[in-house]
Amino acid sequence: MDEQGVKPQKDLLDRTWDFFASVRVATVLLFLLAVASIGGTLIEQEGMYASSLPPEEFYPQRYGPVFGMLLLRTGMTHAYSSWWYLTLLFMIAASLVICSIERFVPLWRAVQRPNPAPDKEFVRRLRHGFTFPATGDAPYGELAAALKARRYLVIEQEGRLYADKGRLGRWGPYITHIGLLLVLIGAGMRALPGVYLEQFIWVRDGEIVKVPGSDFYVESLGFEVEYYETGQPKSYMTHTRVIDANGNAVKTETIAMNEPLAHNRVELYQSSYYADYGQAEIALVDRQSGAEIDRFTLDLIQPDRVYAVGGYRLELVSYFPDFGIDEDGQPATRSSRVHNPGLVLQVTPPDADPFTTWFFPLYPGVEFDDTTPVRFVTQDVTTVYTSGLQVKKDLGLPVIYIGLLVMTVGVFATFYIAHRRYWAFTEDGQVVVGGWTNRNQGSFERETLQIAHHLDPERYALADEMEGEER
Repeated sequence: MDEQGVKPQKDLLDRTWDFFASVRVATVLLFLLAVASIGGTLIEQEGMYASSLPPEEFYPQRYGPVFGMLLLRTGMTHAYSSWWYLTLLFMIAASLVICSIERFVPLWRAVQRPNPAPDKEFVRRLRHGFTFPATGDAPYGELAAALKARRYLVIEQEGRLYADKGRLGRWGPYITHIGLLLVLIGAGMRALPGVYLEQFIWVRDGEIVKVPGSDFYVESLGFEVEYYETGQPKSYMTHTRVIDANGNAVKTETIAMNEPLAHNRVELYQSSYYADYGQAEIALVDRQSGAEIDRFTLDLIQPDRVYAVGGYRLELVSYFPDFGIDEDGQPATRSSRVHNPGLVLQVTPPDADPFTTWFFPLYPGVEFDDTTPVRFVTQDVTTVYTSGLQVKKDLGLPVIYIGLLVMTVGVFATFYIAHRRYWAFTEDGQVVVGGWTNRNQGSFERETLQIAHHLDPERYALADEMEGEER
């Protein structure tokens, strides 16, 4: 305070420091991070849902038009890489660092540079203590030997004795803080380009697809599924080939459930699949005679623009993979999936004028015009599988694992390693010993009594059950 007793106003830097040094602030930030993480876990994140729809279409369909758009605009659909989530991580990291710095220097002095000769009244007032006769020129000899046998660090200085062990226990919270910082750094690394990726790709049988976030491609050599007797899928897998950027086959591997393909720090997991109609073998038949003119194979997923069949020219005018009628009564496709294919073909006979006709490969009997000279008959339809693969890449994951390991060490040190200290001085032919511990008071009291019994067995007796417990 100044001369008038008015407390000086702190500047912005000091107020910011005090804000992040507050344990209450750190608790609130951790609570907000936990809430945000729970929300990110419950809400399907972009690139993780098993749908080919873009986010702006998927989320309104999945969560409703209002809530779905709200999720998109707030960034909850990519929570872990959103600016507000990364800001929370940064603020928690700043709070941890500042809180640790605030308390580090006093703890360092108390633990690493202890005062071996504190005030004698301080030693006398300690909860755990005893006295024993001082003998010879080395009054602390037996005490030092007993403490060293229990792995204490013993210091004799200025005619006083100091001993302690378990210093690591006092550093446990700081070790935990370091581990938590590593976890936050590993999570924050996901915002860096090329560090984190989690997307969903669809690979059709025989198709080659670029793996996002990598420099290689994956080719589906075929999908395989096994069923229970009830018809439910039992297991499914995709036989794949990895192809590098130069077009060279690197390796062939099968991706099954819980058996991902790993290449160049990218993992591909078997996630889902669907089946579509792939190819149809079509016969071109003369309507009057019923004779088959020729056959051709129609790719229902990506049909050719023109087919030459027995002297006839078939040109694709329109294609509807999932034929339906829209609100205006016009033909449309309800989805990109091949569920109910419908084609509009312009047919040019060898010696006649061209005409236009509809053809439904799954329902060849449905015709809009039965006066055409030829008709189409479906002979066979094959099924093609499309495999859904989850692509995962997280270079920050090793940092997170190391952080969790460090946190485990810190928590263990905090709760299971007690810092125990003894001070001793001589007075009137007696050695006065005082002990202190930060936890496990009962165990420390037994240890103190056992040391006292060792030095003065007549004065400090041990019960048989206590000795048995120590053994």
